[in-house]
Amino acid sequence: MKRVTPAISKGIADNKDTMIDALYPIMGGMISKYVTQAIKELMDKINHKIEDGLSFEKYKRKAKAKLSGVSETELLLEESSDAVISSLFVIHKDSGLLIAEANAEDKEISDPHMVASMASAIKDFINDWVQSNTSQNEVQILSYGNATLYIESAGTVYVIAFLDAEPDAQQRTHINTFFAKIVSEYADFFQTYDGDDSSKEVEELSALMDTYLKAQTPKPEKELSESKSNFSKYFLYFLVLLVLLFIGYRANQWYAKHTLETMVLDKTGQYISIDEKEDVYVLRGNVDTVKQIRKIEALVNKASDLKVDNHLLVPLTALDDARDKVDEKLDYLERSVGASLNVLQEKILHLQEALDGSDVHFTKVIASKNKEITLLKAENAHIKSVIDVEDEIFAMLDKIFSSKPYYNTHDHALDFRHLKLFSASETEYNPEAMAEVGKIFEIYLGVLKTYKPYLESITIEGHSDSTGKENENKILSAKRAEVTKQYLKTLKSVKQYGLESYMKMEAFGSTQAIVVDGVEDKEASRRIKIKFKLNKNKIVKQVKKIVHD
Repeated sequence: MKRVTPAISKGIADNKDTMIDALYPIMGGMISKYVTQAIKELMDKINHKIEDGLSFEKYKRKAKAKLSGVSETELLLEESSDAVISSLFVIHKDSGLLIAEANAEDKEISDPHMVASMASAIKDFINDWVQSNTSQNEVQILSYGNATLYIESAGTVYVIAFLDAEPDAQQRTHINTFFAKIVSEYADFFQTYDGDDSSKEVEELSALMDTYLKAQTPKPEKELSESKSNFSKYFLYFLVLLVLLFIGYRANQWYAKHTLETMVLDKTGQYISIDEKEDVYVLRGNVDTVKQIRKIEALVNKASDLKVDNHLLVPLTALDDARDKVDEKLDYLERSVGASLNVLQEKILHLQEALDGSDVHFTKVIASKNKEITLLKAENAHIKSVIDVEDEIFAMLDKIFSSKPYYNTHDHALDFRHLKLFSASETEYNPEAMAEVGKIFEIYLGVLKTYKPYLESITIEGHSDSTGKENENKILSAKRAEVTKQYLKTLKSVKQYGLESYMKMEAFGSTQAIVVDGVEDKEASRRIKIKFKLNKNKIVKQVKKIVHD
């Protein structure tokens, strides 16, 4: 909870200059001497009214505070009984309309709708100011002298209590309980409220708040009389102070925009106006050239964190000048191109004359060149087929295996995670599963055999689950890869194609375990994976051979 109690709540009469000095940082130091003089005169009038109401008790309390070292606020709380609620308001947030009100006897507010709108606006203004000073809590208590507004923001409404003093923690809890009851019972009505104050819900709500006010324990007659007389006065002073703060806030905005306008004028010689709208600086005015528009926008962007909406205009004469320059360049280009075309035409005529009578010669030359071109195209196709050999292999493998569960389309490898080749911690394979691996591997080799001249290796990868220590898993996966390699070497097609020497093995342990939705599939992790690798140097040598031949 955040409580806002202006400096004036300590007594404006104590030091009027202190309050004015407190306003200067908020007003950005840019309020003119005339505005400052007007504020001082207003403070004098307010002080004069407060001094009229000073009593012997107040001076007595001041003296007691200095002698005892206890603050005036604590002494005042000790002297006071519970704060008395004089009025209750329920205000619609979006529209600021007064939904319902209740007033204690002899404390009815003359224009409750106006006060409701002001209270809502004050709360929003204070909260905006607090949030701009790195606080995220909403204001709930606004105090000024003996006048206190207790405001609760709930859903689509504000519930406001006007008290003659600041409530203590126990009384705030009691008020919050009552506010929560109102919001809970009438939440649906508040969301659909359309300004009709004659509905039965408004009457029920007003009666409920009236009952709550009557249930309060009244203060002594003298204290109630003083509270009644002081409430309006302090509330008025509080509103005046907030108006001054708002003036300072607006002056600070004006100063920032004026500074930017002056900077633009000094650096570009262009006078523009800058307006702030929803955290965006809107630039308006006329500038001499198109180049100035970009320069001004860059200056404003560099000097401010706000975004820039550029509405600057360039006179038509400036656009005409720019167009004239473009036309001049086009004319120059047309003349230059025309002269070049004339030269080319003369050269073409000379060549045409040289070609006359030489048709046979050129026919032979052209036939020879066409033959060379045909040979070059064939050579180019051959080179392209060598360079694209890997993509060609991938395309063939995808065509054969893409729909199979043991084929990984991402790296074009055989992945036998679904066959359950090995049991946990075992290197002895399942014979039926390994036989299936052999059948699939022979089809795989049927594709690779054609590209044997470019092969570097056919790698059998061994994997394990994450059970146990990683160094042991590494050894286990190596043994699985080795027994698989030895089995595959016995296949007829491997010997037939002469690919035994290309078969390698590699162990990964549990570093590439299969995890699904955060849980390891241990059976899938204990797998064998087979992939091929091309020898890039062989491909390069073959391309060079084609070119040189």
